[in-house]
Amino acid sequence: MERPDDDVRKELEELSPRLLKLKEQGEVFRLPDHYFQSLQAQVFEKIQAEESAAGNRQALPRSNWFNQIMEQFQWLTQPRWSLSLATVALLITVGIGWMYQQSQATSQNLNTELAKLDQQTLDAYIQENLYEFDTETLMEFASKKESQLNFEEMNPEELDQYLDENLQELDEETIKELL
Repeated sequence: MERPDDDVRKELEELSPRLLKLKEQGEVFRLPDHYFQSLQAQVFEKIQAEESAAGNRQALPRSNWFNQIMEQFQWLTQPRWSLSLATVALLITVGIGWMYQQSQATSQNLNTELAKLDQQTLDAYIQENLYEFDTETLMEFASKKESQLNFEEMNPEELDQYLDENLQELDEETIKELL
């Protein structure tokens, strides 16, 4: 009967002759003498050297306030954060532009629709809904209405009537200033 070592040797020879040669050569990998005893001391020396270097870096004064701020926001320079912030800024910009265009289109549509109405219709609407307007809106409307008068298009009778109405409201000092 063969010994189990011989069986292992034959199997190893069939599978990997190179490993068999290494085994026959003896110990190929050798550690230096007292390696594990000195390893602990070397690790501790390295840790102490790194701690003292870190302590020296912290003890150094900062160069200026700008560098301190930049160190706090260093994470922003990472690509994923930079791209995220750029995407958010782009979406905000596009959103503001879209909202501005919508408001411009709405105001243009409103102005177009109001331009189609005649003065009598507008006056009738204001008279019917007078309680809904505040004083500031009414004053603004009145100032625009007076500034929109075109005296060249008025016939002489309308012009006389307008002047008579407004002359009664004016005091003497204002009339002297106008003259």
